[in-house]
Amino acid sequence: MDPARPVAPAPRPWESPNSVYAQLRDAIIHGRLRPGDRLVEADVARQFRIVRSSSREALKLLEFEGLLEAIPRHGYMVSPITLRQVEQMFDLRLIVEPEVARRAARLDSTPEVMALAKFVGEAYAPDRPGSYESFLAQNRIFHVAIARLTGNDRLTALIDSLLEQLERVFCLGVDIRGRAEDFMRQRREFVAAIQSADPDKAAAVARSQIESSRQMVLDAMLEGALEASIGRKSP
Repeated sequence: MDPARPVAPAPRPWESPNSVYAQLRDAIIHGRLRPGDRLVEADVARQFRIVRSSSREALKLLEFEGLLEAIPRHGYMVSPITLRQVEQMFDLRLIVEPEVARRAARLDSTPEVMALAKFVGEAYAPDRPGSYESFLAQNRIFHVAIARLTGNDRLTALIDSLLEQLERVFCLGVDIRGRAEDFMRQRREFVAAIQSADPDKAAAVARSQIESSRQMVLDAMLEGALEASIGRKSP
């Protein structure tokens, strides 16, 4: 771990393993720790002022989640994201989310459906610190709010997890400055389709938004914009 790069908020004395896990996980998801970065048990223990057994527990949790890979006698490495993994994540979204949109659009004008507009969020402002991460978080909150309308907790958790994994991809270098308004327009169009109880339209908007995002990410990877950060490790 590079001591010159801050990867998490300044630790408090006696951090718990869960707190260390959460802070390191956030650093990986949001690109402050990048694919290939090394984490060593003793260094993590020193940084977070915890005993090594707690450091080991936090790192093992991240390995179990697939965010770290163990390197014998050399600690851990932040896992790369492969082209195949990205394609599979978007394929899964295309299978699941249009059907979620259909179900949400069949609910008519329930209070939850009518309140969807509040989840659209604010536009990305490149000149405002933290705006990029905020925009991505709002996108996840928006889609999770739609999934929650189905009443299916497992489905909601699946979409939340997929979108969080894709946040990591975007935070590693996908430039959305020229597309941010398109995303906002699609969110508003999505809300309108659901509130008008038009299942076919809602599913079409969901599919269009996912395809647009997938093409943008795959183009960035294939053109090399993300190659240095994501790598091309075989699955």
